[in-house]
Amino acid sequence: MVQALTPAQPSAQLGGPTLELRGITKRFGAATILEGLSVEIPLTGITFIVGASGSGKSVLCRLAVGLLKPDAGEVFLFGQRVDTLPERKLQPLRARAPYLVQGPALLDWLTLKANVALADPTAKHDGRAEAALERVGLADFVDRKPPEVGPGIRKRAAIARALVLKPEVLLLDEPTTGLDREAAGQVNDTLALVRDQGLGVALVSHDYDALRKLADRVVQVKDHRIGYCGPAKGFA
Repeated sequence: MVQALTPAQPSAQLGGPTLELRGITKRFGAATILEGLSVEIPLTGITFIVGASGSGKSVLCRLAVGLLKPDAGEVFLFGQRVDTLPERKLQPLRARAPYLVQGPALLDWLTLKANVALADPTAKHDGRAEAALERVGLADFVDRKPPEVGPGIRKRAAIARALVLKPEVLLLDEPTTGLDREAAGQVNDTLALVRDQGLGVALVSHDYDALRKLADRVVQVKDHRIGYCGPAKGFA
């Protein structure tokens, strides 16, 4: 029997989960990526994080879940300070806001169901893996392996794997990079679907066509700081 998947209860701040960065500076060697950046981002609906290449968009997401530490400033996710947490306390936070890298990171020799269950091995036996695949429209692909399906389906399976954790928010880094128009459309449709199911989505993207169709909110990183943070309809 397939067990239904429902999102975790959102936090109360601003009516839902938030990411707050206060006075953030991040450098890599002599290169300054972010400098004195401060912003509070509601993580409901679909938020597009945009900016020039190398502006710090992906850095912002990695700071959010403690994969990077700022050189100065403070990071808060769900109202909890992230940048001072030890690794063991970051894991539960990352389950609430999984960060998906550009590639799907699936194992070719496992079925999509088994790949999805890698997020939590018990999901293979209690129906959550099937439920997650069904939630992204892949109910008919549970026994297929990654080499047997297209890149759009592989990316959707990676999203399903994150859904097993019952997150409040998904953080995605360029989810449609390298995909053709059809595959990118499949992924974007999936993001709209999970948004409509009540899950927050924040994604780094250069796809301005998708932004116009999907975004509820836009965050622009510009000149090491925030150039814009607000409704998509107000973003030029």
